[in-house]
Amino acid sequence: MIEVTVKNILFFAQKSSPGYTLFLQPLENETRSLPIVVGQFEAQAIALALEQVHLERPMTHDLLSEVIGSLTDGLESVVISEIQDGTFFAKLMIRDGDSLEAVDARPSDAIALALRAHAPIRVSKELFDQVSVPVPSEGDFKAEEGGASFAQNIRDITRMAEIRFDLEKNLRAAVLREDYESAALIRDRLEALPEGDL
Repeated sequence: MIEVTVKNILFFAQKSSPGYTLFLQPLENETRSLPIVVGQFEAQAIALALEQVHLERPMTHDLLSEVIGSLTDGLESVVISEIQDGTFFAKLMIRDGDSLEAVDARPSDAIALALRAHAPIRVSKELFDQVSVPVPSEGDFKAEEGGASFAQNIRDITRMAEIRFDLEKNLRAAVLREDYESAALIRDRLEALPEGDL
């Protein structure tokens, strides 16, 4: 197994399949990385964990991390083990007493949980050798993002998540007050949020 870290998160605004790509880079090898495409919400969950942002109410990954930590001896590691038809498969390695339980998970969810639990992220060597790509230089990252650095990419994704969280909270409050005119305006603002960077 190869231990990796999140090197960068880039947004690709392709009409056919817009989304984010995570670049996972080995801790001991700076020449190749493993690209994994994830959705907007998963990218936001990962960015929030990288920035160590704690929202007022726990998001799904925060909640699951708390449940795992409360009911077991914790998340020991995450393993991205294989790829089938372009889809990556991962496992949560959860310690429960003397046993180590493997739970199937999407890689994006597994990475978001590993970052919250400060657990290592590992990739099988065979998989890494099969699908890794040369690490783009920092200049390549900037060219892709119009000058944005890794830190700025993470801040932008985190800011988007915080804005969405606040709007959703305000929407719930408006519905509870039965203020449907305000709720409709907030809903429209939520739907108008861009799919990528702000």
